[in-house]
Amino acid sequence: MAFSRQPSPVFSPAYRTVREALIRARRRAGVPQRELAARIGKCPSHISMIERGQRRVELLEFFVIATSLGADPVQLFRAATAGLADPAPDEPEARAAPLGR
Repeated sequence: MAFSRQPSPVFSPAYRTVREALIRARRRAGVPQRELAARIGKCPSHISMIERGQRRVELLEFFVIATSLGADPVQLFRAATAGLADPAPDEPEARAAPLGR
């Protein structure tokens, strides 16, 4: 049986939109990557990898990053996802089971 590998969501256009919102928030706050890393207790390469799209940022980490930048996490999430459309029916996200099932 052959398995097909799904493309990593880290490289999706939707995820790029979220990454770009985090980068804008960091730059707007005037915080270098190294300082942000120190604020959240991570090494600088951790932030660099997120911003280059080589590492996912999970929800709680998004919250910690936003608050450490002095941004409202809810407003930042809204801004990050405002341009995202619902996934097309043939995209993996659309086929996933709803949460709680």
